[in-house]
Amino acid sequence: MVTDAPPRFRPAVPLAEAKLHPPAPHPGTVERTQLIDLLAAEPRPPVVSVIAPPGYGKTTFLAQWMARERRPIAWLRLDDLDNDPAVLLSYLAVAFDRIEPIDPSIQSALAAPRQRILATAVPRLASALHGWRQPGVLVLDDAHRITDRTSLDALSFLLDHMPPGFRVAIAGRSAPDLPFARLRAQRDLLEIGPDLLALDEAETGALTAAAGFRLSPGEARALTIRAEGWAAGIYLAALARERGDVVPGGRASVSGTDGYISAYLRSEVANGLDDDNVTLLTRTAILETIDPPVAEVVSAMAGAGERLHALARGNLLIQEVGGAGSSYRYHNLMRDYLLAELERREPGSTPDLHRRAAAWYAAAGGIDLAVKHAFAGGDVNTAARLVTAATMPTYNDGHTATLDRWLQHFGQHDFEGHPPLAVMASWIHLLNGRADDTGRVADIAERATFSGPPGDGSASFESARAMLRAVMGRHGPKDVLANAELAASQEQPGSPWRPVALWLLGSACLLAGDPGGADVAFQGSVAGGLPAGASVMTAQAKRASIAMARGDWRAAEGHAQHAREHLQAAHFDETVASLIVYAVGARVAIHRGDIARGREDLVRAQLVRPLATHAVPWFAVDALLELARAYLAISDPAGAQVVVREAERIVRLRPALGTLTIDLLDIRRRLASASSTLAGSSTLTGAELRVLPFLPTYLSFQEIGGRLSISRHTVKTQAMSIYGKLQVSSRGEAVERAIELGLLEPFHGLGLARR
Repeated sequence: MVTDAPPRFRPAVPLAEAKLHPPAPHPGTVERTQLIDLLAAEPRPPVVSVIAPPGYGKTTFLAQWMARERRPIAWLRLDDLDNDPAVLLSYLAVAFDRIEPIDPSIQSALAAPRQRILATAVPRLASALHGWRQPGVLVLDDAHRITDRTSLDALSFLLDHMPPGFRVAIAGRSAPDLPFARLRAQRDLLEIGPDLLALDEAETGALTAAAGFRLSPGEARALTIRAEGWAAGIYLAALARERGDVVPGGRASVSGTDGYISAYLRSEVANGLDDDNVTLLTRTAILETIDPPVAEVVSAMAGAGERLHALARGNLLIQEVGGAGSSYRYHNLMRDYLLAELERREPGSTPDLHRRAAAWYAAAGGIDLAVKHAFAGGDVNTAARLVTAATMPTYNDGHTATLDRWLQHFGQHDFEGHPPLAVMASWIHLLNGRADDTGRVADIAERATFSGPPGDGSASFESARAMLRAVMGRHGPKDVLANAELAASQEQPGSPWRPVALWLLGSACLLAGDPGGADVAFQGSVAGGLPAGASVMTAQAKRASIAMARGDWRAAEGHAQHAREHLQAAHFDETVASLIVYAVGARVAIHRGDIARGREDLVRAQLVRPLATHAVPWFAVDALLELARAYLAISDPAGAQVVVREAERIVRLRPALGTLTIDLLDIRRRLASASSTLAGSSTLTGAELRVLPFLPTYLSFQEIGGRLSISRHTVKTQAMSIYGKLQVSSRGEAVERAIELGLLEPFHGLGLARR
């Protein structure tokens, strides 16, 4: 039962609706009754793999199975963009939400940095499956497209924590790097490969009859043997034989560009279609999903939708998806051939077609696809312009993994040629706690000269660079203040960067010992900013801190509450910007006697604390000192000691931090007189907090080390330390205790291996 319910969960990433639907039934498709019956036979392993080369009818078979299912079904066709875990999990969240309403908090979890997403969004999605009123089916088509390690780990976690009776079907040209060996050993995997997908004589006869050519039983047997049951080869051979061509044998080739497959496709296209239709098909083959509006632009042909609809009715290799006439997809073999034919008919035209697609998607708001096609078209200038303009909106929408994926395509030369992009890349690196990458790209921006609009919404490149200099604080408080003042003078009311400039100005005033001037600047940032802006949120938090310093706890509580509202509206829960919000929130809650709320905020702060590095020295130290004050207020000097040590490590690298160094010495003196307590969960280090999210998985210490680029010995040492601080003796107990403390997301189900 594939649901067409209207979406309730609306992720920030634009959706390609066609990915969430199986292909529409096509006249003449062979019913795979025996294969579907196999799936219903007992026992019914929870995972079904359908792995075979192109042309075996994997997607068609799965669509037929789903058409017979009465259980709820979530369908997702994967593509290269799903190597961004935030994109992959957003699509899964939408698919699940159409069956049972999903917890809106998933939006915040999806905004987590790549290193945190396994601990946030994935457990919530697993729990969502346990909320279905009856077990369902999840279909992942084209799974071979997933190569990103985090995306694969996310899928592995879902496989390990499915509800009883739930099934997952995974189809692809080759097996993805999922735990199939373990599932096979546990008898939790049903494997359907080329031998089972191969057509028998009766199915061969049905397929050739649908193609308009009836074979005798002997001819069907002979063709089945020659083609070894390969559906695409049988179909194409039937078409060739109908025209009197030679019917070859064997499935020696599985590419639309090789051997007799290419010959058949060329014969079919050349003999059966007029030149305009051939042009339409070859030009639009650069698109994974062909929507009529973009097809018209890419092909430069009017009426593309009507032509595609007519072609799909008569060709099994052109599939309708997402509803009648809404989108189309070419069979992989067909697409291989069409791309090769495009180069033969119009040599060198492919980059230009990608650039047309990029322009269309950019105008339509599909920035991710626009960037993808710009890169495919070799148009680095357009890609740089698009990414520069989209960086902060994409960050504010919570898609840091998307930004990371874009930035990986650019090298040093590209940043040197596009200085505003270097500024934006530096922001993303520092917001994700990557100090070394921040410095490397920021150095490029420092050396650069640039005139004209920077394209990021700021008033000038000088203003944009000044804000970067201010937030990095590499040359002390006076330099921070000078750069903040420059930016504040240029970013006039109405500029999307004015709230950032004023937040930086307020922070610079605090470093210089001017809390009054700081409060005025923060107030201006709040008054002129969008509710979803990270600078507005942090400015509110700092107003709360200033109010606490002067003893006005009532005002502090109001500012802290506004900061929390901004955080929740913008889904910044898992970002470094949230650290100061949680810290002041904890202090306010503890002061009014709400100890439970204070501890909750301290746990949330603890989880994002590893992102606070010397990439943003004054911000990180300021937030850590606020945390230390909260720990002292709750009589936890051990927790305060840990965050103070982290602040001291940053100060050693960036010693010129103005009044913050005085505050650090003051808290150090207070700690010296505080009575010590047993080490507990609050004393987990940043390194240990990075290991913790992997403990609920089946990954070995060796594999966890590979994910974190550290040795197995280091992982084991950190795991043992975690056990000690949580006062447990095993990995399983550590996971249970971490969930109780709020350090890990709760999840339902014990996983396949634990059943």
